[in-house]
Amino acid sequence: MSEQQNYDDSLARIIAVVNKDIKSCGVPFGIFIHESKKTHKVGSEDFVILSPLGYKQESLDELQVLNGALSVAEMNWETQSTKQKEAQERWKKDAPSMNESINDLYDNMRFAYRKDERLLSVLNEIRDGDSNADAVMDLGRLGTLGNDNPEPLAAIGFDITRCATALSESERMANLLAEVNGTMYVDDDNKLIRDKAFTLVKILVDELRDYAKFAFRNDPDRAKLYTSKYQRDQKAEYRRKQKSEESELA
Repeated sequence: MSEQQNYDDSLARIIAVVNKDIKSCGVPFGIFIHESKKTHKVGSEDFVILSPLGYKQESLDELQVLNGALSVAEMNWETQSTKQKEAQERWKKDAPSMNESINDLYDNMRFAYRKDERLLSVLNEIRDGDSNADAVMDLGRLGTLGNDNPEPLAAIGFDITRCATALSESERMANLLAEVNGTMYVDDDNKLIRDKAFTLVKILVDELRDYAKFAFRNDPDRAKLYTSKYQRDQKAEYRRKQKSEESELA
C-alpha cells in the first residue's frame, strides 16, 4: 500500500485528534519520521520476542500505516510552507512599486479632479486605510475611478491606460496577499494535520520503545536500536559543551 493511500485511509482518524492533545516534536520532523520507520523495522524483526510480553501485531501494523500518513502530511506542509515563503518574498519585492503607483495615481487625480468636490471626496475615502489589504483595494479603486472619469486626466496629459494596469495589478497583488496571509494568522490545515499525524505516530512509537526497553533490558546494544540517535547525539553534544565550559572556567 502506498504512503498516499495510507494518508487517505488515515485522514479521518488524524483529523479527529483533539487540538489540546497534540504533542510537540522535539526533533526535526524529517528525522523523527526516519527514526520512526527504523523503529518499526526493528520492532518487526523482534516481534517474536515482544509478542509474548503483550505487544500486538495490530500496533505494529498501525505504526506502519501512520508512518506513511505522516510522511505525506509532512510533505504537504513543507510544500505549502515553501510556497508561502516564496509569496512573502514576491510581496516584499512588489509592494514598494505598488505603493509608488498608488501615490502617483492619487497625486495625478487630486490635481486633475481639483475642481470636482464629488471626485475629491471619493479620493479622500480611497486613502482612508493603512493595511496591506487597504493598499491593494486602493490601487483597484483608483484604477476604476480613473476609467470612469478620464476627461480631466486626459486634460493634464495623464496616460489613461495606467488605470487599466492598476486594475490588473490590484487583482494580482490581491491574489499574492492571499497566499502570504494564508497561514500567518490562522492554524494552517496542512500543518495541523501534520501535527495530529505526528501525535498518533508518537504514541505508537513510545509504546513500542517501552516494550523494547523492557524486553532488551539486559541487551543494551539491541535496546539502543530503539532509541533516537538524534537525541543521543544532542545529549552528547550538550555534555561536550558543558565539559568545555567547565575546562575554560577552571
